[in-house]
Amino acid sequence: MPLVSILVPVYNTAPYLKECVDSLTGQTYHDLQIVFIDDGSTDGSRAILEELARRDKRIEVFSQPNCGVGATRNHLLDKARGEFVLFVDSDDWIELNTVETLLKEQQKDDYDVVSFQISNKLPQDTDYTQEQVVKLFLEHTTFRGSLCDKLIKTHLFEGLQTDPGVYYGEDALLVWQVLQRVKTVRVLGQVLYHYRVNLNSTSRQKFNGKKFTAYTTWSSIVQDTIESWPQYRDIARARFACEMTQILRAAAISGYKSDSSIRLLQEVVRKDGPLIRKTGISSAKMSMYAWLVSRHYWLARQVSQHLR
Repeated sequence: MPLVSILVPVYNTAPYLKECVDSLTGQTYHDLQIVFIDDGSTDGSRAILEELARRDKRIEVFSQPNCGVGATRNHLLDKARGEFVLFVDSDDWIELNTVETLLKEQQKDDYDVVSFQISNKLPQDTDYTQEQVVKLFLEHTTFRGSLCDKLIKTHLFEGLQTDPGVYYGEDALLVWQVLQRVKTVRVLGQVLYHYRVNLNSTSRQKFNGKKFTAYTTWSSIVQDTIESWPQYRDIARARFACEMTQILRAAAISGYKSDSSIRLLQEVVRKDGPLIRKTGISSAKMSMYAWLVSRHYWLARQVSQHLR
């Protein structure tokens, strides 16, 4: 039976760690390597992990000075010994049959990736070729850029790393790079992962300039698409516009003042925003807000105050 490496970056999630760890050690599939890296937590997370590790020899705990989730994921991949990897965030938890379910599905046709659902259940399981899943990724509906909803063959990460300088969307870029190496992917309709709305998580923190690094992620994806998947050029550019619109909206809601970073994102949305409606990858509401925020940021800030 193949070894599966479950990789968990940890930063100040002490109140949630036991529930997360219990969902991993309680898996119905037992051949696991469960790796935690504490990224400089200050809330006692490391002590909790070390205590839990004494109860289960499959748990490995490491610590490092704080360097961010992207660098931590790189270090986790360096420690993975399994044939497959599964990422889990330390404030979330998974169903107890998750690994068993994913492996059974993977072995049906030696899929490179088996993806599953975090929130909404899909009506059926579906197989995709590389070209099909690239399009699905760019549409970002049933197959997204998260690392936490996918069982992935470990060798597909060889030579790949997240960019430590990208703090938002770094996992999407890594998933995109993996997709350039796959042959077939299976997407399950089952919800196996439970995401906790943690106000202290990176994605929920008050807006700061680090979120602008999503520009690096999606501009790189667009360039790759133009070069390798030109048939999906418009979809990639529309997705770029959607993602930058979301960043602009988050900035506006927080009261962030216009600066050169805001203007750079506005330029992207003005250029590619019309493709949102043309390709149909998002709602008319998104298309209209993209038009507004790319031209009248001060007004978008006022509108956004009422969207809280």
